[in-house]
Amino acid sequence: MKRDERRDLNPRIIDRLRRICAPGWIRSVFIRRAVAITLIVCAAAVTVTQQQGQPSSTALVATRDLRPGESLTINDVRSTPVPEHLVPTDSVTADDVVGRHVTGLVHAGEIIARHRLLDSRLPSALIGRPDARLVPVRPADDTLATFVRAGDLVDLLSEDDRVLARGAVVAVSPDSDRRASSDPGTVLVAMGEDDAHIVAAAGLREPITFVLH
Repeated sequence: MKRDERRDLNPRIIDRLRRICAPGWIRSVFIRRAVAITLIVCAAAVTVTQQQGQPSSTALVATRDLRPGESLTINDVRSTPVPEHLVPTDSVTADDVVGRHVTGLVHAGEIIARHRLLDSRLPSALIGRPDARLVPVRPADDTLATFVRAGDLVDLLSEDDRVLARGAVVAVSPDSDRRASSDPGTVLVAMGEDDAHIVAAAGLREPITFVLH
């Protein structure tokens, strides 16, 4: 009996293995703990793999809300790390945007890409034609400026119901402050060269009506 008591107080390795393999609550506890440890290790490994598998790059974002047509300064933008798949294909640097005008409302923290800036390539990018031009158009109805947004498709009509252009794209619309004033502002619209000349000539004589698609 004394030998058995000493053996229980100081079990051999083979005795420990026998107890683990034997059915009962000790075996169940051991299995549950082993499974729990395995799951924790797997979760940690997956987390590390995902972090390593998403290399970060940098993109330019707005530091404050920017209104359509507003000229950018160096303090209006900052470079920040973003996942690689969020970097726009037409990304820009801070030097590229200083002094440029945004074509639409940009919220603080929003990524700024080249297509959000007013330049000579914007008309072609908007309508997909190399002969694209930008035309400043004064709306015939002040309330029209309330509804027109950058990116909208519009048809342009003269006062005598002539269709001046079809499927033109709004590049820059008046901001909210201008809408609140008595001046409805001017809308920059992208269209083909022929239509641009017709609309520009008509705009010298009369306001133009917008028909939104």
